[in-house]
This record gives sequence, structure tokens and C-alpha cells, in this order.
Amino acid sequence: MPFAAGETVGAYRIIEQLGQGGMATVYKAYHPALDRYVALKVLHPAFREDASFLMRFQREAKVIAKLEHPHIVPIYDYAEHTGQPYLVMKFIEGETLKARLARGPLAPDEALHILRAVGAALSHAHRQGILHRDIKPSNILLTPSGEVYLADFGLARIAELGATTLSADMLLGTPHYISPEQGQGRRDLDAGTDIYSLGVVLYEIVVGRVPFTADTPFSTVHDHIFKPLPLPRSLNPRVPEAVERVLLRALAKERADRYADVDSPVTAFVKSVRGSGAAASTPAGTVTLKGKPGTPPAHPPAVAAGAATGKPAARKTPWWVWLLAAAGLCLCLGVAALLVSSNKGGDATPAATDGAVAPEEVIPKPSEDTSPAREAAKYFEDGLRLLDAGDRAGAAAAFDQSRAIAADKAPFYLRLAAEKLEGRQEWVQALLFYVQALRNDPQNKDVRLQMQQAMYRSSGSADGGGPLQEVVKIAPEWAVGALQRAA
Repeated sequence: MPFAAGETVGAYRIIEQLGQGGMATVYKAYHPALDRYVALKVLHPAFREDASFLMRFQREAKVIAKLEHPHIVPIYDYAEHTGQPYLVMKFIEGETLKARLARGPLAPDEALHILRAVGAALSHAHRQGILHRDIKPSNILLTPSGEVYLADFGLARIAELGATTLSADMLLGTPHYISPEQGQGRRDLDAGTDIYSLGVVLYEIVVGRVPFTADTPFSTVHDHIFKPLPLPRSLNPRVPEAVERVLLRALAKERADRYADVDSPVTAFVKSVRGSGAAASTPAGTVTLKGKPGTPPAHPPAVAAGAATGKPAARKTPWWVWLLAAAGLCLCLGVAALLVSSNKGGDATPAATDGAVAPEEVIPKPSEDTSPAREAAKYFEDGLRLLDAGDRAGAAAAFDQSRAIAADKAPFYLRLAAEKLEGRQEWVQALLFYVQALRNDPQNKDVRLQMQQAMYRSSGSADGGGPLQEVVKIAPEWAVGALQRAA
């Protein structure tokens, strides 16, 4: 049951509810003994279903409480009330970055200030071996005095420990900011997952929107894993080229193509913004990186690229200089042609690399990924195209191939595909993917709940009988009751 205003919870008196998410509800409370306000975060009741969860939660809370950093919201206490575990944290007066972005674009200096603070917090945690796993604007808190705090540190890790009792949506948090590897349910996560999520936040600040938005949470996760990143400059021409390069590297699909640590993208982003001239010393809000998609730059391209140096305009070059230059160019081309001709058929000599691009300027090139997940996705997308073309038999064959590949080698993709098909109201095909997911894990409560609507919708279809019979075979004690409830 949620706490009520005026209720006493341990040593704290509830003042009001501040917010609610898939994992927890946050309250403002008063601590009379110390005469201060605190924030109480009460975790989802589903955690209580796991008998061993409280022990794991306590252990993790102790680890997170050791993160003492000026930009991390500190944890004061851990306790239980009527069987509900909760954390007591510092109460931050202010607003979230999400609310701040809703009011308008950030000035470059404001964006850099927030990035440095969040980057420093993440870097400190990573050195302690702790990942955040849920970086998003609503977890970045801003105070009126300019302080920046990163909240909910480690709660995604705590939730992961209780994965058997939570739905996928709760585990993922907000799919718009999730890394590809986290979306695949991989356990071997490292700092790269936080780097990617921070990159999404930067993308939103700079471009004016998140890179991927789909009809369903699982479709959004699917896009993070498989869909090419929309180029920032194609959506907002005001984005400097150097800034785009940083975003492309931070948001690379493969972990190996991203920055090695969180300090690197922070340094590269600051350098790219300063180098572009976007963060000139001007009144707050008069120069922004974020603009309306599709609008032309407010200044000529030369100014946006940092060419406004205050130097006098260059003098007009005399005509005879151009004539000499043209003659010299012709001479160079002739010599080059002779050299090429004399070396034809010989071994080429590698060019010198003295002018190599600095590491932060490197853009990872798309690789030919032949992983099972991408192969399953390829057949699935082929099936969608065939559906659009009216070839339902061909689409069914393509979906069969996709399921066969995902079943053994990329099981996480089964649920992604099923939800995408639900969005198209292709209930029988969605149910077939759910059936395979249930076959892989017959006791998975999340799969059973998700497939309930597909079962009901498929029951009246001529070709829905086969999948329904399979469900009854796999989970007879549940399937019949699910259909009755749906009816």
C-alpha cells in the first residue's frame, strides 16, 4: 500500500508524494530528530515476492551508500515499513533535467556544466565498480543554486537482482535511454552501458529529441539494438560537425566502438563545443546547441564553425597570384602522373600517418554484423516488408526463420518481435513468437502476462488454433484460465 501524507514511517513523517515510476515511489518526508527534510524511495511491492531479495537489497544498498561524491545523491538510511523496503536519501530542492529541457533549450555553458558534473559522478562510481544502468534526464537533479546531482544510483542493479519478480518494463526503466547490450538482457555490462545512456541524454540536449521513439517500449529497445542512429545534423543543422562525431562514437551499437571510459566523451564533447564557438561568453540562453529540427542556423556557417575571430577581413588576392598558382598546380599534376606511370605494377608504399586524426575524432564505421540477433532481425524485417506487400505466406515463412534463429541463439528477440507484431495487430504471428518464448522458459510470468491479449485476439482467428494448442501444451495450468480472464 502507498504511504499517505501525515503517516509516520519509522523516524520520518510523510509530507507528500513527489513522483512514481515503474520501480519505486518517492516521497518527501520530515525527520524531526535532525530537523531536516529527506526523500523516501519505496520500492515496488513485487520485490516482496522474492524471499531472498531483502538480503540482497541490503547488501547492495550498503555498497551504494559508500558512493560519497558531491554530485551523487547520498543515501542516509535503509529500513522496512510494513514489509516494504525503502531508502532514505538527501532531499534535493529543485527540478529534474527532464523538467528543465521541457522549459526550453540549454545554453552551451549550462549544458557543459551539467555534463561535467554527471560525468564526474559516473567516473567516481565506475572506479568503485558500480554502474548506474539508468541514466536519463529524470535522474539528473538541478538546484536553483546551480548544483547538479545524479540520483537513483544502483537501483537498476538492485532491481536486476530481483529479476524473477519484475516485468521487463520495470527492469528497463525508460527504454529511450537504454544501451543495446542492456536491451538484450546481457549480464556482462561495463561502463559502456552508462556511456551509451549518457550519449542519449547529450543527443537529446543537442538535437532536441531522443534518437529512437517507437509505438511500444520493446519496439524502442529493438531500434536501439538494430536501427542505425539518425544523424544529429540531419535532424538539426545547428549541430556542429565535431559535436556530431562525439555523439556518433558515444552511441555506437558495439561496445568496442564507444569510448573506453566516461571521462573521454565528456572531454571530447567539451572540446568540440568550445572549438565550434558555440559556448562563447554570452548571456544565458542566447546561444544554444538545441534548435527546432530542420531550421537553418541562426548565424552564417562560418560563425557556427568558430570562424568569428575578430580579425579584419582578408584582402583581395591579386590576379597574378592566381595565375602562378594555376601554373604550379599543373606542374605538380604532371610530375605526379610521371611518378604513377613509373611505379605502375610495383608494390604500393603505405602513406605516412603523421596527420592521424585524434582518437576523439574517430567515427566508428558500420560493421557487417552477422550475429544471430541481427540475422533474426533481418528475417523479421523481411517479414514485415512482405506483409506490407500483401504476401502473407511469404511473411509467415520469414517469421518462421526469424523465430528459429532467435529460439536458440537470441531468445531476447522473441519478445521484441512479438510486441512489434502486436503493434500491427498481427495477433497470430505475435502469439507464435510468444509461444516460442514460453517454450524456452515455461515459468516466465512476464511472458505469460504479455501473451494474454495475443491469445484472446487469436482465439477467433482461423489460423490461431494451432498456436493456442501449443500454449495449452506448454502451460496447461495457466493457459485456459488466461483465456477465460481475457474473455
